[in-house]
Amino acid sequence: MAAKPNPRLVIVDPAWSGSVGHHSDVNRQLQQALDAAGWQVEAWADQEAAELGLLWIRPLLHGCGYQDPRHWSDIGGSLHLARRLADQLASGMGPAEQPVTAWLMHTALPYQLMGLARMLNQQPAAQVLISLMFAPGETLEGEAADAVAISNSRLALEALAEACQRQGHKLWIGLPSRQQQELWAPLIKAAELPEGELHAAVVGAGGAAVKPPKGAPKLLLHWGDRKQSKGWLHSLAAVEQLLDQGVPANLRGHGWLFHVHCHAPIPESELQLLERAERQIVGYQLLREAIPQQEMLRRLAGCSAALLAYCPRAYSERSSGILWSYASARRAVGLPAVVVGLAGGWLERESRELGLAWRSALNPSSTGWLKPLAEAIGPSKNSFQLPTRESGAHSESYNELILGQSFAKKIASMLILTWPPK
Repeated sequence: MAAKPNPRLVIVDPAWSGSVGHHSDVNRQLQQALDAAGWQVEAWADQEAAELGLLWIRPLLHGCGYQDPRHWSDIGGSLHLARRLADQLASGMGPAEQPVTAWLMHTALPYQLMGLARMLNQQPAAQVLISLMFAPGETLEGEAADAVAISNSRLALEALAEACQRQGHKLWIGLPSRQQQELWAPLIKAAELPEGELHAAVVGAGGAAVKPPKGAPKLLLHWGDRKQSKGWLHSLAAVEQLLDQGVPANLRGHGWLFHVHCHAPIPESELQLLERAERQIVGYQLLREAIPQQEMLRRLAGCSAALLAYCPRAYSERSSGILWSYASARRAVGLPAVVVGLAGGWLERESRELGLAWRSALNPSSTGWLKPLAEAIGPSKNSFQLPTRESGAHSESYNELILGQSFAKKIASMLILTWPPK
């Protein structure tokens, strides 16, 4: 008698199109963890993901990723793209194929949730796991809490609720932070869906213990792409201040880490500044290539403090994978994580919720960034430690929940191999 095949799980990720970015990292970790747990894993991704050469990817989708928001910012555009996505997903369901036991979607826009719901209306009962990474008012551009986006998110949840009720799907909704949980709660309740559950950070959490680079500890000035909302100009200003004024006395002995990786070319004037710093500042390191996640965590573990001057308006409801990764890396080596940024927004709240040492720069345009960095790690701040029962059980439990286990392992623990259960 032929062996019974492993149950089939499909990761639906219309935005996965290449090797760079958190989609690639998250999906690879999911595949490894779920394969080890006995699942037959597939990822239905954008056609461009075929270039990765991974046998478990089915590059079925096109034109269904993070499109220009003008295409989906109103309900008409969202419904049009949802139908497109549902039709493409349906093409992956051949009549002779093994039924899907579980569907998984993370980091999805409202129209992508609608498309999944439309497809689920035609599928037999299965487990459906949704991680609501984005806030309900996310538009990927502009201000947070967009009213039309929130309305689209509400309709997406209602569509999921209808599909699950009609076909008998078992739905689990996960949320990556307390703020996201609060923002989604009224919409989830209105759709009469099960209450969303907090889960591990999608990026960076629960990694194996890392060993920081040898040598002096560094201060992180920038990591990631060249976006003004992610503090790019503030990071350049810090480099310029180092060149013009030199390293402050109480920061001597530290190195400096500046990473940038983006598809668009860096303007010549900015590149010259960064390269001049590499020549003239002792202990300054410039990285300009894509860094694998484990290597990123290793380097972040060696940073005593991180400058994350994200725009508090653009990131009032938007999460940061770098914050989670930095906090997780320092947690893995048992050292405090010190974050310097602008007051307000998600980063400050999440840092404080996790029990990190957060310092707001009150007037960086006049004082620069070196002063708050020095104050954050100076002798008066030596008391900052990882969350403990003495420093607050609230932060300790939240830190463990968000950073103590990987997202992939959390998902694996939620699934039932035999479905429906006997």
